[in-house]
Amino acid sequence: MTQEIPEQEVNGVDTIVGLSLEPPKTIELPYNVVYAAEVLRANWNASFIAFIPYCFKCKEPLVWHQHPKQVLFHCPSCKREWVKSKSWEEDKKKKCR
Repeated sequence: MTQEIPEQEVNGVDTIVGLSLEPPKTIELPYNVVYAAEVLRANWNASFIAFIPYCFKCKEPLVWHQHPKQVLFHCPSCKREWVKSKSWEEDKKKKCR
């Protein structure tokens, strides 16, 4: 016999699960992960939902870098940076074929 779980409301920022370790100051993101997020963002924006990345540690919205050379996002509080992975250009070429 299954018991029905009651519906709950949760503030979106509270869905960020805490870390037991200190995150690195620089975090590499693969092209495919950023590409998938951009597809989700475009679709969510079309449904009037904002897709906003947050710092896992600070729970602060990240600052986006438009036309990035290397840094994609940074946290205004802890100054962590999310950067293009070493395989970024190679992965991008594979995706664009």
